[in-house]
Parts: sequence; C-alpha cells; structure tokens
Amino acid sequence: MTELDPVTAPGDPIAEPIAMPAVAAPPRKSRAGVFFFGAFSGCLVVFGGVFLFVVLIMAMANDDATTRGDVFGDKVAIIPIEGEIFGSREAIDALHRYARNSSVKAIIVRINSPGGAIAPSQEIYEEIRSVHARSGKPIIASLDSVAASGGYYIASACDRIVANPGSITGSIGVILQWMETKDLLAWAKVKPQTITSGAMKAAGSPYEDLTDAQRAYFQSIVTQLHSQFVRAVAAGRKGKLSEADVSRIADGRVFTGEQALELKLVDQLGNLDDAIRVAGKLGGIKGRPGTIYPKRRTRGFFDALTSGDSDTETAISRILTRRPRFLFQW
Repeated sequence: MTELDPVTAPGDPIAEPIAMPAVAAPPRKSRAGVFFFGAFSGCLVVFGGVFLFVVLIMAMANDDATTRGDVFGDKVAIIPIEGEIFGSREAIDALHRYARNSSVKAIIVRINSPGGAIAPSQEIYEEIRSVHARSGKPIIASLDSVAASGGYYIASACDRIVANPGSITGSIGVILQWMETKDLLAWAKVKPQTITSGAMKAAGSPYEDLTDAQRAYFQSIVTQLHSQFVRAVAAGRKGKLSEADVSRIADGRVFTGEQALELKLVDQLGNLDDAIRVAGKLGGIKGRPGTIYPKRRTRGFFDALTSGDSDTETAISRILTRRPRFLFQW
C-alpha cells in the first residue's frame, strides 16, 4: 500500500491516521534454467536426427553389409569367391576396401570355386600377399565345398587355410582344352578358310587338326604355367611345404580336406565359424567377432543385354568358335 488510510475509533471526532505496513510482492522465479534445458534438449534431438540420417545414407551407399556384431566395433571381413574365376576386379576392390577400413582387423577369403582362368587367379593371389604386407592384417582362407586348382592357388596366398573335412581341394595343375569341330562343319558342308602370318598362329583352331609341332608348342606352355603354379603354392606355404613337396602332389589330383591336412595343403579342419574365430584371434579381437561382407551384386536386365559371358553365348562359342584356353581348373 502506498497511501495512509484514515481509521477512526468510535466516538472520536477525528483520529490520527495509522499507517498500514506495505506487503511486498513475491519474487518471480527465474526461467533461465528451463530455457537452456529445453534448448539443449532440442539441439540433441536435432543433432541426433541428423546423425541418424547420415548413418542411414552411408549404410545405403555402402557396398558392405554387417551380418552380426557391433556396426561400429571391430570386425572380420568376408570376401566370397564363388564359381568359375574369370575376373579379379571385385575381389581386389574388396581387399583394398577392407585394408583401408580401420574397424576390419582380419579378412577371410571364402572360396567355393573349381578354379578358372590363370591370370585372374594370379592377380588375386598377388593382391592377397600385397594387402597383407601393407596392412599387416591376417588373411584367412575358408574352403567351402570346392576350392580346387585356381581356387586353391588363391587359398595358398593366405596366412592360414581352414577346410571342411569334405572340402574338395588341390588339383594343382593346368588344363588346355577345346572342341574340334572340323568333322561337324564338313557334315554341314561348311568349309572355313584361314590365312595366317605364321605356322603357329592358327594353332588350336577348332577347324583344323592339331599338328605334332603345335601339340609340342602347347605342351611347353602348359608345363611353364604348371611350374608357376607349383612355385606360387610353395611360396604361399613357405615353412610348411617345399617346392619339391608340392611337385610330388601337383599332378592334378584333388584331395578331401582331411587328406589335404595330412599333406599340409591346409592348416586345420573347420567350417566358416571356425575360420571367423581364427581370424578374430589373429586380428586381436576379444570375444565373438562381428562380420562384414560385400553386398551381393544383382544382375540386371542391362547386364544381361551387354554382357558377353552369358550361358547361351558361352556354350555356343565353346562348341563352334572358341580357341583353347589355358586354365587352372578342375
């Protein structure tokens, strides 16, 4: 109150005014704390949403998929090599990617292949050794149903080979094969004509008989490629097999996983999970390792139209026109 209210006693004509004490307004509570808490919470929500969005975008754009374990923890990468080997680009790209990935502590090359072309098998072999030397990451081979010839060539580059007891492996050798269609074309009254610049240019033509000189020429190449195979396996299995040891069993025979273990072609028996545990241990991962692997690329309509290696094309070309191919193949 800011004024004096007159108060009169009964019977008093005039009374002295009595001042009533002023009542103070209650102090207002500060809302600064509530404001800053709300602002901080809002920022957390916004940044959390942005972070989640970025993670999702990266996951969608990534070429890899995590099968188990912490997405952000240490992992074992699995690179599949399946079917006939006629290219090396995908496997090499995956090796490079996992070598750069700091969360990948070890790499498994999971092989289910009877082998294939020589140069791609050699390229993958060399890149495995190179990646291991540069990154220091252990690289383990896990053999599926078949890891023969070129498939075993690749496996021999790895630090350790794990095979199932019934895996078919080995087949250390070279094969050169083609279909001679001379009589078929004669029956169809088709007569191919060939002009060459030298006696060996048409060697292996499906339209002509193979001469003794041409056969000796091809045999010398097969022998030289076989020698490369033996040396590569001995280098990859250094300390376990000598070149002489490899030569004794390098006649094209295949072996079961159990036989291969006795011959020291593999290091232990086990399945993919066993290989993952070995890789995790060698990579210094504690507990059960998480795994990551390349997403499977689906073959689209455009690929079918533009690819030159369709099943139909391959079958026809092999029968009628394809020249001999030197293969590390079972």
